[in-house]
Formats: sequence, C-alpha cells, structure tokens
Amino acid sequence: MQALPIMPPSLTPELSAPDRLRRICCGFLVLAVLFFAANGAGASNLIYKNYLVRYDRGWDILCEPYTVQTGDWIYKIFRQKGEISNKDFREFLGIFARLNPHVQDIDLLRPGQAIDIPLRKMEHGTLPGQDSGVVTIPFVSLGKVTELLKENTQPYAVQRGDTISKLVVARFGGYGTQAYNEGIKLLQAANPQITDINRIYAGQKIHIPDPSIREKEGYAAIYDAQGNIQTGDPAQPATAATSTDASGRATDEARAPEADTPHDRLAAAAAVVGGRLLSKGTYYVPTTKELDFEIDLSQHPMMALQNTTLIFARDGRIMQHDADTVRNMWPEAKTVAYDDQLSVEQIVAGIFEAVDGRTPDTDEIVFDDQGILVSVRAKWVTPEADQRRLCITPVGSRNEQTPESMRRYLEQHGIVIKELLPGGGESSAADSGRHAIKDILAITPTGQKDFVSRLARILNFSYAPNVPITFTYAGMSIQAYADLISTQTGNEILVDFGDLYGDTLQAIRQGGQVVVQIEAQDDNAAIIRKMLGGLGETYAENPAFLAAARPAEFNTTITVPGVMYAGAENKRTLMSGVEMPPAVSDLLSANGVAVVTW
Repeated sequence: MQALPIMPPSLTPELSAPDRLRRICCGFLVLAVLFFAANGAGASNLIYKNYLVRYDRGWDILCEPYTVQTGDWIYKIFRQKGEISNKDFREFLGIFARLNPHVQDIDLLRPGQAIDIPLRKMEHGTLPGQDSGVVTIPFVSLGKVTELLKENTQPYAVQRGDTISKLVVARFGGYGTQAYNEGIKLLQAANPQITDINRIYAGQKIHIPDPSIREKEGYAAIYDAQGNIQTGDPAQPATAATSTDASGRATDEARAPEADTPHDRLAAAAAVVGGRLLSKGTYYVPTTKELDFEIDLSQHPMMALQNTTLIFARDGRIMQHDADTVRNMWPEAKTVAYDDQLSVEQIVAGIFEAVDGRTPDTDEIVFDDQGILVSVRAKWVTPEADQRRLCITPVGSRNEQTPESMRRYLEQHGIVIKELLPGGGESSAADSGRHAIKDILAITPTGQKDFVSRLARILNFSYAPNVPITFTYAGMSIQAYADLISTQTGNEILVDFGDLYGDTLQAIRQGGQVVVQIEAQDDNAAIIRKMLGGLGETYAENPAFLAAARPAEFNTTITVPGVMYAGAENKRTLMSGVEMPPAVSDLLSANGVAVVTW
C-alpha cells in the first residue's frame, strides 16, 4: 500500500490496545441524542453517525473517527472537517496533535491509519450522553443520500460489449480494490432498476457515478457498519455504560487510590507534579573516573520533571555517597531528601523546595475574563510551561475539592488544578458542579424607565408608574407625577427621570417623601444602587464567591461585577451586565444565587 507520502511502517507507532478497542467498540457503544427522538416518524429518515468525545485542556472535543484513504491529503481532510479548523487553523493543529500522539508528523500519513479529527469545542454537558465518550447524532437524511447520488452521476447509454465491471474499472480503479467495490455499490444505488448487475444490454439508460463523489463531505456517512449504502431505516443506537468520564480519564475511584506504600506515595507525587518516576533498574552517571557512577533506582528513585532530574536521597546520602559528592559528579541533577514515612504532600513540598529553592508558600494567579475577576490561590504553582500553570493544593476531604465545571473553566485559561487528598490520592471531582436548571433571567430593557419597572417587579417590589403627587408651594397646592416603588416592609421612593427639579423637587422632599432621580448618564448598575439605597435596602457591590467549600487561603475566588441584593427570605439576587461563563453560572446556582443580566 502506498504511503502519503511513503513512510516506513516502523516510524508510525501503532495504536495502543485500549485505543484499538475503543475504535472497535465505538460502533456499538453509542448514546442517542434525545432531542432528535422527538422527531417521531421523521427520525426514520435520518442516518446516524458515531462521534467520539475527547478531553483537551478544559474542553470536550467532538471528534470524527477517520481512517486515512489512498489519495487523501491531510490538509484537504482538515479543511473539510468541522468548525475548529475553519475558525482557527493553528488551534486546530494543536488539538489534533494532542489527541493523536501516535501521529508523529501530520504530513506523513499512511492509508489505513486511524485518526481522530477534532470538529467542535463543547462545554461539558452540551449533549445528552456526552459523559460516555461516544455519542450518536443524526448526520444526514436519507433524502440527502439520494441527492448526493443524483448530483454525482451522469446519464449513460450502454454500448455493445459493455459490462458493469468494465464501466466501474474505467472510473474507479482495478478490480477488487476498495474504490472498485465502492463504485459497484454506488452504481447499484444509483440504478435500483438493475436487479442483476451481470445483465445489462445495449441501449439501456443507466446512471454512472462520478469518482469525485468519494471526495464529497458526508460521503463516508452513507455507508452502514457492514459497508453497504444506507437506503433504509438506520439501526437504533444502543445505550452503553462506561467507567470513564467525558475526558476519557478513569473515574474518581479508579484514578485516585490512596497511596499506601512508599512507592505508591512517590508515584502519586510524580503524577501530581507532572513528572515521570524511575524506580526500577540501574542508572549510570558518566564520571571522569574509569567507572560510571551506578544508582540503584529501587533504593534511590529518580524523577524526570520538565528539564530537571531529581534524585531521592535517603539520610542525605545516595549509594553511600553524600549529596554534595553526587552533585559534583552530576551538577545538573537536584537531590530531594526522602524516607519511607513521608506523605505525598511532604514529598511534593520537597520537590518544589529542590526545584525552586524555597519553602512552600501561597502562590496566586489572577486573570480577567471580560470583567469577571478570577483569582487562583494554591500552595504550589509550577512555572509557566506551554502557556499553562499547574496549581497544587492539599484538601481535607473530597467535599472540599473544586467542582469539575470550574476545573474545566480554569484549564481553558491555562490553569490546571491538582488537589491532594489526605490519603495521598489525587482528587478528581465528580460532575457535582453542573446545574441544568439555573435561576438566570436575561432582560432587554428599552430604556431607563423600562429597566426600573422590570427590575422592581423582579425584586418583588410594588411598582406604580405616573403616580400623582400633591405638594404645597408658595401657599398653593400643586400636583406632579412620578413612579412609585414600595417594599413589603413599607419603605417607598418616588423615582424621577428628570421631570422634577428646582423648588418643586425641594418642596416634595420637604414633605417627607424620598425622591430618587435617574440621570441620563446613569448606567444600569448606577440605577440599581440608587434604587436600593433610596429604599434603605442593603446590598453588596462586586460580590466574590469561593469555587470550593474550603477556606479562601488555598482556593479559587470569582469576583463578578454587579450588585447583589438579599431580599425577602434572604433570597440573593445578583444583577450584572457581564456574560456569565457556564462554570460561573454553575457556581452561582450552587450557592443559591439568582442572576439577572442585561
């Protein structure tokens, strides 16, 4: 088989057994997208296609499993597939490389090689069944298949001596090839009147498929699992359970065991800091002497961490040599004091002290997301690598871990959260932070007066427009008009939009009534503050929320611009003009906060 371009098979790593199994099973482990089921009879005219859901840097990535075909050009494949490559091709290449580590060079692909093509970035929970890692969604209707065939065939009058195989070979390639077999099936689908492909006659009118149909978007989806063109109802997808989350990672119980042995604790610490533990065999350090310095890794494990090598020294010695001697022989390496009683947290602390030359202290990362201020405080923060920071913090229990939606949100901004449980295992929060039903009301006021009216009713205040006000001025009884807002406790204000001024305004206030004036330059936040302040209600500006149920010292704090008001029964309402990322609205919902946005 010819490569694209030619590449020795030995240079293209084969897929691992789990990846091969995942690809074999993806035709069977599927979950139907429920909102398409409501189409009733119309659903029978849809062809369903299986897509994988992979995890990448805080996003769920909808991927199309694809097998490279002869004649494929990798940039042609990318150009035809999905919205990521169209929006940001550089980002697409990065995602593709991370999801397909077995592809060493995207310009060197072999026919038959399996790849996952990223199509779309999705928030967690976008599709029903997304957590399974495989979803099945309608891809194209059967009507579209018929249309595809019709648009890519030409009428032909059979000539004396013609055979179906001769016609197909001339257009699709040699007998018995995959292209030839597909050509036969396409010709049969385009000519349902031909009941026996071995019997055609001169003068017969048929339609011959154009080979370019194989390059059309949607072509692969017209075939079922057996390789036949789908012309009937698709099989109903089955439901399958899975022991992995949407990222393809093992569930919390599977990936966060307690570290009971010294080796387990070292391995757990390596996983937390992103290092690779070497704890078996012998490591040879070249020296100026005749013999290399040998390190028994079972006694003195080593850890490869970014551009640093760490050696774990027992009692300050490595293979009966003091640490200074070893550093002289191997200046690039750093030593970490170690004994079998150290906890994972203590090992991690020793690693950071060895690498950074400092003791553990609180580190903070701050960024602004369109007005929302995010502060991440952790016990240890790794130096920036690949535009990503690793934040590590011990937690007291699983109840103190950062919710999954917030972890994903932070990872989208280059911050990876790692939390150590007391037993040494790494915390991996379950999807406890998702809130399908959120108390969020988006309003589109037509002006200041409409905004005040809407907001008063939302906050359960009584609102009456154009209320007549009678007051005495220069011995005369005068009448004016203003909007009246009153609370359940009896407080009330008059709201004026520039109609009252001068002596009139002063006379009304001298009569004991509170008048709040809304000026043309006041934005919605200023109007809220004036209204609540006039009513004597307490409120908080730019409230902050902790992402996890633990002290703020080592936590993520989200500060949202706006005004928060606690009304009757202490129901809290946050009023803000910024767009809420899903993780932030999840956090507010988890805290029982209603949201009003405009």
